[in-house]
Amino acid sequence: MDDLELFEHYKTTVYRYCLYMLKNKGDAEDVCQEVFVKAMLADRRELHSEKAWLLRIAANECHGLTRRRSRGREKEQEAFLQTAPLHVMQSVESGYERRETKTEFGLLLKEVKPRFREVLLLYYMADLPMAEVAEMLNLPLGTVKSRLNRGLKSLKKRMEEADRPSKKGSEFHVSNY
Repeated sequence: MDDLELFEHYKTTVYRYCLYMLKNKGDAEDVCQEVFVKAMLADRRELHSEKAWLLRIAANECHGLTRRRSRGREKEQEAFLQTAPLHVMQSVESGYERRETKTEFGLLLKEVKPRFREVLLLYYMADLPMAEVAEMLNLPLGTVKSRLNRGLKSLKKRMEEADRPSKKGSEFHVSNY
């Protein structure tokens, strides 16, 4: 696969991964660009899985940026999640509902710890097998399974909390009438 094919085939996957990890559109674009520059300069002849390799580079770049920021640089303002263009014509209502659901899910996913979020994104969004996720993150397979399980539980808990109506202000006390 030549450089252009590599870029065209994986640009969306790498960008979305970076966006979910960094939670900032500008940072995700910058890191995505760095990933493909590094990939195009590297020797790819002996690669088994280009997708896993690219996502490993993306993960390293995301972690590096996060580390640099945590050492003293202020965090940039968060941006809205990028929504993928819809290829199918939809009604205004269904398009709005889909965007709203994606935004709500993205906000819930942001609350999941980064080590769990990373495994969730690689397994579900990037559609990598658990063994490749483990190899990519240099973790034992059992750890990946555990983080996936804990990440799903955390996400489920946050979804349930979001669905639960707020009790503040809704209590009504009836005094003796």
